[in-house]
Amino acid sequence: MRRSGVALATAAALLTLAVSLFYIKVGGLIGGKEQVDRRIEYCFDVATDAAGRRLFVAAGRAGLHILGLEEGHLQYHSTYYDGGYYRNLKVWRDRAYIADSDRGLVVLDISGETPVTAWVQPEGEAGGVHIKDGKAYVAAFEKGLEVFDLPNPDSPLLLGATHTAGYAWDVWVGDGLAYVADFNSGLSVVDVSVPSQPKQVGLVTWAKRYQTAEIVRGEAHIVYVAASGLGLIIIDVSDPADPVVASRYRPARVGYAEGLAVRDGLVYLTMRSFVKLGRGENVLAFPTVENGLHVLDTRDPYSPSLLGKVSFPGMVEGVHVAGDVAYVANAFLGVRSVDVVDPRKPVPIDRFSALSQNADR
Repeated sequence: MRRSGVALATAAALLTLAVSLFYIKVGGLIGGKEQVDRRIEYCFDVATDAAGRRLFVAAGRAGLHILGLEEGHLQYHSTYYDGGYYRNLKVWRDRAYIADSDRGLVVLDISGETPVTAWVQPEGEAGGVHIKDGKAYVAAFEKGLEVFDLPNPDSPLLLGATHTAGYAWDVWVGDGLAYVADFNSGLSVVDVSVPSQPKQVGLVTWAKRYQTAEIVRGEAHIVYVAASGLGLIIIDVSDPADPVVASRYRPARVGYAEGLAVRDGLVYLTMRSFVKLGRGENVLAFPTVENGLHVLDTRDPYSPSLLGKVSFPGMVEGVHVAGDVAYVANAFLGVRSVDVVDPRKPVPIDRFSALSQNADR
């Protein structure tokens, strides 16, 4: 019995080692918690300027990181922080519009080398922001959806607001309709054709209990929701009053859809996928081959297909596509750039390391 027990223990140890080596090989080892460098903090979202020469990174209490870009390569330039918690951002013309969890909508003038705070929403809170036709649409958590006019980009005017079905986490706007990722309630459809009187006209859910709608993007009559552990939800909104779940994508039991970008029927989706080995304080987390960036063909939204993917370590958040490059917020590990000129074979270009504050090539 003793020999049998020893043999079993040895076999288990070898299996653990084999699995560990496998995950180290495919994705790199991240033990327990990722190392936190407070200079970088947690990178949530990314966006380029109109010229494609600078990358802006919303990084929580670290504020806004600015990186120089050259053919997808990343060069750290500076960091700007004026308080609050930078969570989501959009760049329009020479302004960065920040969804600040603590302060609401924040406008930064990025026309110069160093950003300048131009406006901060009084008594606000925000999880996501979308800029469309001179207006800013803000997902304001329990306050719902807020619509701001931007005749002067440094003095947004609140036009209207409405509560949505749940906790408004993110928003995307198209054809007079705002699609709100209501964190705990699904996708709310809000008519914003009269911005001063937004009103909810539709709702779609995809789970019996918890919906977990986090990030939303769209194109034409199709809307996409990154729904964390429920994967990517693809929704047909041809009838806004009766949206229909067309299909879903979740490649692994331990996969979490975190961020997405959409262009010409292709979806660039960041997936978080880790397995844990060990017990108690000795638990190690290993990224699986699904952890990283997935490129999907959704030109037939009812039958999406995986074109290609690239795996890398660390938690992932937002993704932004500019030209032939996808930029991925890599949480505590900084930012990664990926060549997507051939969506079937995405190739890593560069990474901005949160640990060294230098581009690691």
